[in-house]
Amino acid sequence: MEKIRLAFIGVGDMGSHHCIGFDRLDDCEVLYICDTHEANVERTLKELTNSQPVIYQDYRELLNKDDLDAVVISIPNYLHREVAVAFLEAGKHVFLEKPVAHTLEDCDAIIAAAAQHNKVLQIGLVYRYSNLYRRMAKELANERLGDVKLMWCKEFRDPFPPTDWFYDQSKSGGAIVEKDCHHFDIFNWMIDSPPVRVFASGGQHVLKQGQENMIYNSYSHYPVKSIEQTSIVDHAFITIDYENGSKANLGLCMYLQPRNLLDEGLEIGLIGENGVQMVAKNDRTIDIAGGADYTREHLDMDVTSDSIMGGHTGGQTQRIDFLKCIIEGTEPFANAEIGRNALLVALAAEKSIVEERYVYLAEL
Repeated sequence: MEKIRLAFIGVGDMGSHHCIGFDRLDDCEVLYICDTHEANVERTLKELTNSQPVIYQDYRELLNKDDLDAVVISIPNYLHREVAVAFLEAGKHVFLEKPVAHTLEDCDAIIAAAAQHNKVLQIGLVYRYSNLYRRMAKELANERLGDVKLMWCKEFRDPFPPTDWFYDQSKSGGAIVEKDCHHFDIFNWMIDSPPVRVFASGGQHVLKQGQENMIYNSYSHYPVKSIEQTSIVDHAFITIDYENGSKANLGLCMYLQPRNLLDEGLEIGLIGENGVQMVAKNDRTIDIAGGADYTREHLDMDVTSDSIMGGHTGGQTQRIDFLKCIIEGTEPFANAEIGRNALLVALAAEKSIVEERYVYLAEL
């Protein structure tokens, strides 16, 4: 079987990890890298062992490459539509980092292009491929909890990397769009019912517009930087009502220092109709407790086989799935409609904060 030939558009934090991960897979070859930042390229090239990619600075030079099968796009959200649609129209399969886009209009244009040209479009909703969250879904499929009635997420963390576009609402879509589409997707997945309406309250506690905000980030390679122009919220509480009567709540804090140091880290939990709780902590453990027999079970999950180099849980599994979908002509588990549904909740939350009201997804 011939190897799938890949190009990487953007090799910052996520793009670099994608490039390194795909380089380790036998079914593909890293043929091209496109990035305007020389430091990003150099950092990525040092980690590649099986490929010797050609470097470009303008993605347009790759559109008509006959030796290119697919692209991995990891660039700022406001550029997603321009670049993704161009490659889909050029007949290339696309792995697109989340969110699908920063607006619904751009999202729908990308989805339409993939459908028109019959190409694989996979969204980087990496939790869909995590051993841990797949185990949670398995417990639900086995009716351990019955129908899910309540869910919550504590997303308490350090700020985004000190790069200006993250902090510009018009380019990122906002903190909730950029970050929490991940968690809304987990809600949608586990509750398995259409979200109907969203109410959110949020604002700026610490990282405020017009002041000198020194941005420290624990996982990025970018140096500390002062950003004065920040139009995104740094905290929020968001409640989602589902068609089946279930509810979910997400708490967001973007100013922990130096990061979340508590053992639970990111916490995502749910309660079933039989009163049983299931809680995931720090992307590493699951606790299941309650029910008629007072059962309590603690699961230390496999957190290595689905990722590489200590990267994001599910990171490598999602890359394997992308190649499989291209080879077999199948639909990704994190497909474009799933990405759109998560984006809708995030956009409704951003709108609810501004307009101080319930926002129904049908409005959007």
